[in-house]
Amino acid sequence: MTSVVQLSAARQKSAPDNADLPYLLINPPLTDPTYPYHSISYLVANCEAYGFTGHRCLDANLDALNHLAAPEQVSELLAEAREFRAAAERLPGLTRGQEIHYQAALAAEGLEPDFVTRAVAVLRDPQDFHHYPTYRQATLAIHRWFQLLSLRSLPGVFSGLTLRTAGAVNYQSHGDLADPEVLDAVNGAFLDYIRGPFRDVLRSRPWRLVGLSVNYAAQLPFALRMAREIREQVPDAVVVFGGTEVCDDVKYARDDADVWRMFPHADLIVPGEGETPLVDILCAVRDGGGFAGLPGVLHRGADRRAMRINYEHVGALPAPKYDVWDWEAYWSPEPVVLYSPTRGCYWNKCTFCDYGLNTDRPTSPSRERPVARVLEDLAGIASFARTLYFSVDAMSPRFLRELCDGLTGAGLGLRWSAELRLERTFPARGTAARLRDAGCVAIAFGYESASQRILDLIDKGVRIEQVPEILRELAAAGIGAQMMGFTGFPGETAEEAEETYAFLARHRELWSLAGVGGFSLTPGSIVARRPERFGIEVLPLPREHDIARQLSWRDLDSGVTTHGEARRPVPQALKAQIRRGLGGRPFVGGIDSSHTLLYFAANGRGLLPDRAAEPARHRLAVERVVPVGFQSLDAFATVSELEAEHARLAATDAGVRHRAVRAWLDAPGRSVPGRSAAIVLAGGGVAAVPKIEGIDLEKALRGLDLVLSPGQAVVHARG
Repeated sequence: MTSVVQLSAARQKSAPDNADLPYLLINPPLTDPTYPYHSISYLVANCEAYGFTGHRCLDANLDALNHLAAPEQVSELLAEAREFRAAAERLPGLTRGQEIHYQAALAAEGLEPDFVTRAVAVLRDPQDFHHYPTYRQATLAIHRWFQLLSLRSLPGVFSGLTLRTAGAVNYQSHGDLADPEVLDAVNGAFLDYIRGPFRDVLRSRPWRLVGLSVNYAAQLPFALRMAREIREQVPDAVVVFGGTEVCDDVKYARDDADVWRMFPHADLIVPGEGETPLVDILCAVRDGGGFAGLPGVLHRGADRRAMRINYEHVGALPAPKYDVWDWEAYWSPEPVVLYSPTRGCYWNKCTFCDYGLNTDRPTSPSRERPVARVLEDLAGIASFARTLYFSVDAMSPRFLRELCDGLTGAGLGLRWSAELRLERTFPARGTAARLRDAGCVAIAFGYESASQRILDLIDKGVRIEQVPEILRELAAAGIGAQMMGFTGFPGETAEEAEETYAFLARHRELWSLAGVGGFSLTPGSIVARRPERFGIEVLPLPREHDIARQLSWRDLDSGVTTHGEARRPVPQALKAQIRRGLGGRPFVGGIDSSHTLLYFAANGRGLLPDRAAEPARHRLAVERVVPVGFQSLDAFATVSELEAEHARLAATDAGVRHRAVRAWLDAPGRSVPGRSAAIVLAGGGVAAVPKIEGIDLEKALRGLDLVLSPGQAVVHARG
């Protein structure tokens, strides 16, 4: 694919009748409900500039979750869970899938139909939100709700508030993603919304175009199912897919035909930046013309490798429109706004990187909006919000300095965060003080590794010995540091992997949050393009893995083969030193999450308030000890075993397909009818209660409601 930075002049874009053209733009589930993703705000603003004002912007992710959280919906879900549990206990034995579902069904114990709406109310209330013990209760209740929602879908389908990628479905398989039954199964918990409120939106106007903005992998199966509904309800509408996830699906597809096999209900795909292509598409719809030749637009029959990826002139775009969203409906006490003053990465050299809209480089070319225009945009944001996240790949040091000086002079009162590169010049140029004066409360850094040898292989342009000084300057300025790294880079030794953790442990007082993941090899990275330089051999993909999102590889020296994400084994005691017991995305403790940003703004680089150990004001999801109609839950299949089976299949020549994982789930489990007990923890996890000789367990449990305070539990949840 080639690239182009241009504004198309192929047709007259402005016309008096543009306002009469109704079009619908959708943010599909499953993604962050705490703020709206900003892509649609940019798209609709550019369309309005050409007179296309007949839009509706639907955050279907938020609408679906708010719909499913209603007490009447939760009441039905709790009843289904109890009915499933009772029916399972009448069976002579359970399958593995039923065992996983049974453990999820136990989460219904002790809950009231309004527990989810009460939890969401905590997230929206400024006082309860910032009272961490109460906030934590709300997040645990929502995790428990998702445990229950999985009963309407596949066993272990959710991992927190996202999809489990190594579960019952292979989201890299067109065979799975193009299978209507598989999509219905994944969407099971959301089908009531899709066939109800979403269908009502589709019928509300004669839409000429419906666009789905898919920016995360967890949105894809929901977007594909919604596209089927769109095609059934508004068959004459032009259906368009776009977003960074769609870009990956097109870029990583092994065959042109597979793209349309996965997107059977799409008329057009925009695998690049979409502001200009969407206006061109609307003009074609208005004029009744064809779509061939539109820059940045893929249509059926076109050669995806010959098409031009669109990169916008960011200085020429209008300010994004944020008034298309109902900000009070989001799960936060105040708006947190995403805004992109730059696009692409000014460094654009890291050998592991393969992000989004790249063609011949690790990511898209760096472009900057003039700071004067950025400040105009930010003044508009400041009229309704005071907190924002600069959603950028990386801002150059020069642009960052100019932006900070502009923000300090403008006095907008904004608090913000961003992901930046670790630049050695930060201390010498007083960057930390500049950031503080401009309203910065936290910065995320990809430090990647604490081994200088690995950093040099990555071409990171960072000296690890300079990093503590940078962090020390930020800490002195009261700015939180969020550190991100990984292990498993080709050729990394066990000692180098351990040092990546040990570095964080030694400098723990200098950072606020940290996360260390595993290395994934993707086709567009420099490592994959020049594998011999890194001492590896890239292996053929398994047959069923049509989307080459992750490659397998063999180390030429050791002969060790890696399938999927690579992680070096690191002692658990070392890992534990960088854990702070906080939640992951989208809640406080998730790096760069909106709630984390609000906590940084309120509490400084320490993140949590001093009263973090106080009792919660509301008990939303109490722990319970409950009788179980089986000899022990310890024998049950777990989600961890499901993930292990997924990994085993991924290492075979055939790879993973749902039908193979389904066969594993449908096989007999290890459950044995009898009597025992389990503790249901606040977040929905369950743990078997050990049997005690001489005690009638059923009698002891009758009428018992056990409430555990933090730190009291002496057992651990399984799976």
